[in-house]
Amino acid sequence: VFCTFTVPNGTNNVVLSLATIVTLVSAGLTQRWTISFPLLPFLVLQVLRRLDLVGGTSEGLSWMALIIGILSTLFILSAAALSILFPAVELTPIQGKYKVGIIDLHLPVDLTEGIRRGSLLGTQDEEGNDHFVTARILYPTDEEPEDLPYLEPESAPLLCAELMKCGAPGPLKSLGWMLHTWRLTHIRAKRNAQPSTQQESFPLAVYSHGLTGIAAIYSYQSLNLAASGTIVLMVDHTDQSAVATRRRDSTHLLYDHKPVTDVYMKGKEVQYVRRRRAQTQHRVEECLSALSCLKSLNRRNIPDLASAGVSFIGKLETTDVTLMGHSFGGCTVLSAAAQRPDLVTAVVAHEPAVDWMPDSDRRALFPDHKMKNAETPYAGGTGGYEYAERDEEEKKEDGRTRSRSRSRSRSRSTAYGVAAPSPSSIHDVNMLFLYSDEWAKLGWGAFPQIKDMHERGALGPDGTSDVGVIQKAKHNEFSDTCMLTPIWLARATGLTGERNPHETAAEIGARTIDFLGATRERKRKE
Repeated sequence: VFCTFTVPNGTNNVVLSLATIVTLVSAGLTQRWTISFPLLPFLVLQVLRRLDLVGGTSEGLSWMALIIGILSTLFILSAAALSILFPAVELTPIQGKYKVGIIDLHLPVDLTEGIRRGSLLGTQDEEGNDHFVTARILYPTDEEPEDLPYLEPESAPLLCAELMKCGAPGPLKSLGWMLHTWRLTHIRAKRNAQPSTQQESFPLAVYSHGLTGIAAIYSYQSLNLAASGTIVLMVDHTDQSAVATRRRDSTHLLYDHKPVTDVYMKGKEVQYVRRRRAQTQHRVEECLSALSCLKSLNRRNIPDLASAGVSFIGKLETTDVTLMGHSFGGCTVLSAAAQRPDLVTAVVAHEPAVDWMPDSDRRALFPDHKMKNAETPYAGGTGGYEYAERDEEEKKEDGRTRSRSRSRSRSRSTAYGVAAPSPSSIHDVNMLFLYSDEWAKLGWGAFPQIKDMHERGALGPDGTSDVGVIQKAKHNEFSDTCMLTPIWLARATGLTGERNPHETAAEIGARTIDFLGATRERKRKE
């Protein structure tokens, strides 16, 4: 504004030059595009003015100089308007008993069981990357938090570019710089802090992200859980369902678009769903292997933690384990619980893609003896059960699901470092299903069947399991995406429902913590 309405002289030129240099050095052309884009035509106009190409004089402005002054003002106003329309939004402040520590690492895991069964998809076979899971641990601490970048700075440009490729409308897919505000967002946590001493040990949770997600974009729910007194292990999956997973050698494994472009978009829905089911098994292997490694940290440290000066020895309540996830992640944790219910205390499924669970796991969730009097039957989902004919005789047996779970547990009696001594099924585990109003109305995620089971008292072991609906909300509100997107834009594109996404995120977090509290209270009474 000063440069626009003052005579071009030494002071004016210095101010203009400094303002330009500071803006471009700190933000380049795209990191703060709301400012830098209007700055470019503004600079052109100011250069023309200084070259005396438009008749401006020290005594007064010519009519052309006046036009330049008006246009320059409009560009300044447009920068202000764009900065207001596309602000750097912060997550809702976390409320909880504890402050939160954070550490990013690569967990050494034993994937022998998955390799033996051939259920891993071959995305970790590069030298130096196999047998490691990319993870983030959030945990209670007594140390004061600080502002940390929401996205890891080194990977942020790539992550923003890939997120736009996966989620933006066609013309905007290549404009990763539009998510520059995500790079300005912070989370409140203390990197490499010591675990809290206020409690002897803390319960555990493993979080699985959704399709085209990464652990970071589920920060709010995970920070909320950690602040309430849970050690949360967040997994970045390597089945190429994440936008970009940073591996141990610092390379990135990118999202695979082929299942959508080469299968789903060509009308092959059944093949598409079955391909996702194969990916689910890969994700299950990673979650269970990561859980096994997390539990082992109660007895011994690993190099990544030791080098950061952090130790969880003696701080983990290894008998209290929650599996938690959203969408594809919700499907993943339900399948993990169906396959190893003996390892799990509770499951929190935020809008799970139930149809992507493998055959045996869907059958475990919807066994014949629990669906006998169902108002809404379950026929196996898209394409039915792939091995329906082979398993027809098994399906006739009463209690088939428990039998198969028992046999599966025996075959894995030493897998993931924990024995499976007793028969169990996923319905011996307390479960929380939370759906958005959007999915509930559409009947997605097997909502009608899950709700019916709950109403008949057939969901879970003891009445603590629950099914809830977040009113006037949409699918993406279980992640941070809607909180980080300007509300006017999120509503215009259908990303967000009628409510403020900060409000729905707080409700999701509160209902999750209340459920886990009820589960632990029930366990204590027993």
